[in-house]
Amino acid sequence: MDWCGFSVIPAAVDMRTYVHVEVGMPGTSEIYSYAPFSRHESHDPAVEGIDSASDLRYAKATLIALERSGVRTGGMRIRFLRAEEVERLIGPGRGRRRALIDLPVKRGLSSSAAVCVAVAAAVDITASRLIKEAGSAFTAEEMERYADLAYRAERGILGVNCGQMDQYAASFGRLLYVDCSTSPAKVKPLSPPIELPMVIGDTRQEKDTPRILAWLGKRFGENEGEFMEGMGNIVRIVEEAREELERASPRRERIGKLMNDNQFYLEKYLKVSGSCPVSPSNLDRLVRAAMDAGALGAKLSGSGGGGAMVALSEPGDQEGVADAIRRAGGDAYVTEVAGRGIEVEHVG
Repeated sequence: MDWCGFSVIPAAVDMRTYVHVEVGMPGTSEIYSYAPFSRHESHDPAVEGIDSASDLRYAKATLIALERSGVRTGGMRIRFLRAEEVERLIGPGRGRRRALIDLPVKRGLSSSAAVCVAVAAAVDITASRLIKEAGSAFTAEEMERYADLAYRAERGILGVNCGQMDQYAASFGRLLYVDCSTSPAKVKPLSPPIELPMVIGDTRQEKDTPRILAWLGKRFGENEGEFMEGMGNIVRIVEEAREELERASPRRERIGKLMNDNQFYLEKYLKVSGSCPVSPSNLDRLVRAAMDAGALGAKLSGSGGGGAMVALSEPGDQEGVADAIRRAGGDAYVTEVAGRGIEVEHVG
């Protein structure tokens, strides 16, 4: 509901997008990635528009947003890395409990926002010669700045009909209550004193998020009755979830029930689950498999129409839920709420 200007509760997961930035020769910036994505793009800071349909247009749009904010981005060498390459560059462990995991792309897990936030932070730090120690925390003002730059890149420059939730989740990490009625959004971190074990279920089906959001935006703009009823109930559910998560003793079962209620309206009223007319998918199959395996709650992630779903389980039940998702034809990732969003590591 963020793109409609309402409040949302995103949970950042411990999967990441990794970008390495260094200063190169003056002039254009060079952006590199890896297969199956676009391998290379150049960006001239004197050119405002985006003349590319490649995956790297998100990085280019972020450079434009940085330029508009006063940051000189010329001469940057920007390289996206896989998790395994990052592990080699910074060394294994480094105090982490879990191995680094790549964030799946085009799965409703905010990969485009993660790209924009990572580029905004890395380029700003490099261009401004800021000294940021490895593992040091960013201030709330810094995280808000990078989230807002990422949102401006996606919404204002690329014209994607997105909200602000993804960018703030990627930048801040954690569990958040985000009021999207203003821009920049208003963020309130949530710190429930209970574990929230999660399992991501990936349908292995790509999704066309801009097309789905355009279809939803049309229904919203036309004040379609079924859509508006579903939206109103989801807005109510978000507020009930916030109240539960702010209790001294939140009930995990109650949070799961609210996830299920949310999924009901997403499926039956917004029609963005398995039977989405714009992009049919196996989302419903994975949701049912997770629930049959004992998950407390399960719902689609992002705009639906393919991509991923997320299930909440009791502690210790994650692998059973993950196995059920795999048997239903999906990929499964056992995960947890990430303590941080953007992070810095130094490489040789």
